Amino acid sequence: MADRYADRRIYLPAESPWRGLGLRLLAILILTAVVWLLLWTQRDGIKDNRDGSLSPLDLLYFAVVTITTVGYGDIVPISNWATGIVTFAITPIRVVIWLVFLTTAYDLLLRRSIESIHLNRLRKSMKGHTIICGFGVKGRSAAEELLSRGVPPNHILVVERDPDALETAANMGLTALRGDATRERHLLDAGVRGAAHVIVAPNSDSDCVLMCLTARDLNPSVTIVAAAREDENVRLVERSGANVVIAPSVAGGRLLAASTDSPASASFLGELLDHGRGAEIEDYRVRVEDVGRSAREVADGQGAVALSLRRGTDRFAFLRAQTMALQAGDVLILLRPAPEAK
Repeated sequence: MADRYADRRIYLPAESPWRGLGLRLLAILILTAVVWLLLWTQRDGIKDNRDGSLSPLDLLYFAVVTITTVGYGDIVPISNWATGIVTFAITPIRVVIWLVFLTTAYDLLLRRSIESIHLNRLRKSMKGHTIICGFGVKGRSAAEELLSRGVPPNHILVVERDPDALETAANMGLTALRGDATRERHLLDAGVRGAAHVIVAPNSDSDCVLMCLTARDLNPSVTIVAAAREDENVRLVERSGANVVIAPSVAGGRLLAASTDSPASASFLGELLDHGRGAEIEDYRVRVEDVGRSAREVADGQGAVALSLRRGTDRFAFLRAQTMALQAGDVLILLRPAPEAK
């Protein structure tokens, strides 16, 4: 991974550190036992300078001080075989154990301190950003579309469990947090209270519902756009707090079916979803000077075509929207040429 992205790979702990600590402690105990067995096989070549006798406990003491220090000289190897065992077998084990000690100290102390500093800096700097929960095919496509629309990479933050997906996000220049977006703590670490948008694109609708509920509870004003896998779950995801719910698999199936009878129109619909290919659909919020005018007049002034009109929870289709007098709060759905096609 490029060095310029290193500060964007902030990986939150995926699990409790105590499990990893227990496994490392077990590894150290096993290695200590191996050293003790090696010394026991050569006990006749080892001398105790204190009282001349060498018990199993004395050998355990010698094993511990040998793998943790260079020893104190009270117990020493005197035969060539014992010296060779200490030099060529126990010394590499000592190096391994010290590496375990160092990595444990890094994971439990240094790495978490560095992450805490980065996360505090992130919370202060990220305002009005977009959080993408889940970085599979849908999440990655959403990020690519945001980038193509001019959203700066440092204004997009990804929360994902999979390290490979996080690596992909980091290589795109995005901030990558390893975490679970269904958990309140991880969304707070992602700065959800200062976010402008949350895109929810996990691989299951149950996770989608939990993510929407958590994000809406933490930030009642954030715009949540969610992807539902099943058409029957769209209403459920909406009730969980999503402003917009899309069922990509259902929409894709309908587009495939439409292509059998009207391939040209289906191709055009596909182009609408690809930013900059010739035509784009956008929301136009009615301004004060537009109130009382017709949708057609406002659209003509914008060099666009009015496709629909949304007034509160009501939506008016093409023909009726053309001549309706606009009111404050109305939103026009306009079809306009892409900037590159003008």
